[in-house]
Amino acid sequence: MRIAFSRWPRDPWTRGLITLCLLAGVISVIVILDYSGYPNPPYQLWIFEYNLRTQDLAGSLLLIALVLIACFAPGRGEALSFVDAIARHPWRVAAVAFAALCLGTLYVEHNHALSQDEYAVLFQSRVFAAGHITGLFPPDLMARLIPPFYRNYFLYGSFETGQVVSAYWPGFALLLAPFSFIHAPWACNPLLASLALLLMGRIAVRLTGEPQAGGWATLLALGSPAFSAMAISYFSMTAHLLFNLLFVWLLLERTTLRLVLAGVVGSFALVLHNPLPHTLFALPWIVWLALQPAPYRNLLALAAGYLPLVITLGFGWGLLLSTLQGATAYGLFPLDDNPFHRVANFLWGWHIKLRSAVDWPGDRLLSARFAELVRLWNWAVPGLPLLAAAGCWLARRDRRMLLLGLSMLSTILGCLFVAFEQGHGWGARYLHPAWGVLPVLGAAALVIARERHAGEELGAYVASLALLSLVFATLLRAVQIHDFVDTHLANRPPLLPGVRQVIFIVHDWPTYTADLVQNDPYLRDKVWFMMSFGPQTNTEFMRTKFPGARLVHSDRRGEVWRLDPP
Repeated sequence: MRIAFSRWPRDPWTRGLITLCLLAGVISVIVILDYSGYPNPPYQLWIFEYNLRTQDLAGSLLLIALVLIACFAPGRGEALSFVDAIARHPWRVAAVAFAALCLGTLYVEHNHALSQDEYAVLFQSRVFAAGHITGLFPPDLMARLIPPFYRNYFLYGSFETGQVVSAYWPGFALLLAPFSFIHAPWACNPLLASLALLLMGRIAVRLTGEPQAGGWATLLALGSPAFSAMAISYFSMTAHLLFNLLFVWLLLERTTLRLVLAGVVGSFALVLHNPLPHTLFALPWIVWLALQPAPYRNLLALAAGYLPLVITLGFGWGLLLSTLQGATAYGLFPLDDNPFHRVANFLWGWHIKLRSAVDWPGDRLLSARFAELVRLWNWAVPGLPLLAAAGCWLARRDRRMLLLGLSMLSTILGCLFVAFEQGHGWGARYLHPAWGVLPVLGAAALVIARERHAGEELGAYVASLALLSLVFATLLRAVQIHDFVDTHLANRPPLLPGVRQVIFIVHDWPTYTADLVQNDPYLRDKVWFMMSFGPQTNTEFMRTKFPGARLVHSDRRGEVWRLDPP
């Protein structure tokens, strides 16, 4: 059915949303300019400020334009019908999204692990895909294959045995391993994101009792570049988002079986890469369970699901890392073969690291977190955070809706005590594990508003806005991501096609060139990337280790040595 609307919205809810979106857009521009030190040029070493200026300033201006364009866009009735079509065909939409996201990983993100966080988990997944627990580098090459300042930070490596493993807990690497086995790791996050779309729709329908809510949740997620951009990367945040949503889905009913399964899902979320994202998300739900009748039974069932995997994968991984850590300046015990000494030293080392990673939120930290909220706004459908807040308030009598909002709030407040910025990553990376609640709550707000005001104008406007964002905001972010990764990859010397070679990468802090030192865990590839320690040192090293090697290229970015005979 075709629904006609006047050009300028008359509904006060719609006008209020437009006004708040425009106001938020102006505030975003001011925050971006202030936080990134305008009028000084952005400095890439401070990557968060750099991306905020070079990416989000244009993003803010585009969202302001989309808010205004949607007021006069034709076909708002058809846009609203599109929501119903999505609600009727969720699996088809998820399948199309999966294909599009796979293409995005391959051609927008260049199928490249941009940061060491991504490389570490991709490295470990290839280890698991080979049927092993640790990678293996020649011990005498360890210092060049792993940048010295990254060793025991992103990758743990032993100079005695050559064993190498990821510093992060192995959950996401295990998820990625089957895809690495078939040489398609690029399909993992797109698949997880497609499943998250289905789950957001199911949760929205379950909580509201309205089939259209599933279409709303799906469209609001697809129209938000944060969702798609993170899904084409190798960050673990999409997996966190999916498992947190599955945790919520299981807790919508408090049967013993579902509580145990929620614990199992939550335990895997804890060991995906580090336990903080799921801990912050799950905290309101666990407190809620503790306040219900028979709390001990509920909590024991949940704990029964949590403990086995946390102990085996979490602390078991810590024991493995402790064997590769080597001598440390902060060990409680002398380095020996006693496994209890090794675990104690490892845990004490993590205690020291945790203290350095946690800080009281002072002015600097508060301003950084506020800037991340700007990114949360700029990488979503315009107004989505407002709709989510409205949905949480309008449906506050439903404790489950309120808990969804509290999970996002808990994540935001918990990150106030994390002592550093998110660095690399698209959108608000630290908040992404809880991001899935925004489309669900936004869908609830739209359904409730339609029921209470018996009008379609707000829904028609938001549908048009989401579709405009899906096309234009996604296109802008795709171009930005493609250009950023392309520029980063240009910092390495040109590779020779089809021959064995060693590429020396010159270290440059401002452009993160050390992140380009990425290798197969068993050096099975023809290209080996190593840290450059200067031309003379590199030459001496190659003459000693690879006597037949030949220097074929050298510039400011590094050197290319051919190992195969010409």
